[in-house]
Amino acid sequence: MTENLDRDSGSVPDPDDAAEPSATFSFGGGMGRAVSAGLGGEALSRRGVLEAIGGWRGILETLVPGMLFLVVFAFTRDEKASVIAPAALAVIAVAVRLFRRESAMSAFSGAIGVAIAVAATLITGKGSGYYIPGFWTNGAWSAGLLLSIIVGWPLLGFALGAFRQDLTGWRGDRQLRRIAFGLTFLWLGLFVARLAVQLPLFFASEAAPPGDNSAIDALGIARLVMGLPLFALVIIFTWMVLNRASQSSDDSDPEAAEDAGEDSSPA
Repeated sequence: MTENLDRDSGSVPDPDDAAEPSATFSFGGGMGRAVSAGLGGEALSRRGVLEAIGGWRGILETLVPGMLFLVVFAFTRDEKASVIAPAALAVIAVAVRLFRRESAMSAFSGAIGVAIAVAATLITGKGSGYYIPGFWTNGAWSAGLLLSIIVGWPLLGFALGAFRQDLTGWRGDRQLRRIAFGLTFLWLGLFVARLAVQLPLFFASEAAPPGDNSAIDALGIARLVMGLPLFALVIIFTWMVLNRASQSSDDSDPEAAEDAGEDSSPA
């Protein structure tokens, strides 16, 4: 899944900025973090990427449920027993955040995702059912990103616009428009690649003879490898591209100012 992209961050607003109507624009999650850090000129760092993908707790809440299901199912081959561990972990994650009076939004989001996967497993009565909701999630993102490209309003453009406090101004900047299309294609590639690899494994598991669970095991491994690790790589590349664009823009500003000064000087 695109699993736990959002994290809450608090800040004290500057009263002088209260009159800025564009200050209400925001674009959260790992995608938004990469965009704001890259365009803001923030140097790529391990800590920054870690924050973008949810921090250590977010990583555990994202990866561990799937790992537990995969391990338990590999040993027991029992669908009902395999969903108990991730379901219990999701409940514990929410309880811990509530007990510590922390924001439980990400934990609730993860718990809902696990609950849907558990329900799909119990309804289908197959281990492969645990992975069905992920196909719908990746399919929805793929469709949305592709549609945004087709209509000429790539989704990453809105992320760039949110950071620049002008949701549509990026369309007038040739460089930003090109970057918006390129990065939207990149994120589209992430979700399409997941489907391209994992759907054949799912159908292979459906066609496998009784007792042959090798395709389900392979699907579980593919889901883990192409989940958070691949998501982090896309975050890093997005950050690097926008950071380079930010530096290029900064380098060109003095020249533009100098040209403007020459044009305004008396003849």
